[in-house]
Amino acid sequence: MDLKPREIIGRMESKFNIKVSYMKALDARRKAIKVVFGSWEESYRTLNLFMDAVAFVMPGTVYRIQSTHTNRFQRLF
Repeated sequence: MDLKPREIIGRMESKFNIKVSYMKALDARRKAIKVVFGSWEESYRTLNLFMDAVAFVMPGTVYRIQSTHTNRFQRLF
């Protein structure tokens, strides 16, 4: 989603004549991204499934997923 909160504010004012705070626009942007792309947690959980599918389609593919002890994704090789 390319719209910045300030752009969302401008569009809301011009299209609906409604004043929206920066925090409301930021929250709306975050919610829209989650609806379209899903949550970070959901994406992290499906990463292994995705890489298994890649390895199945492309025999010889080797991958390694690294994360920290706090389950924070670091990198994928």
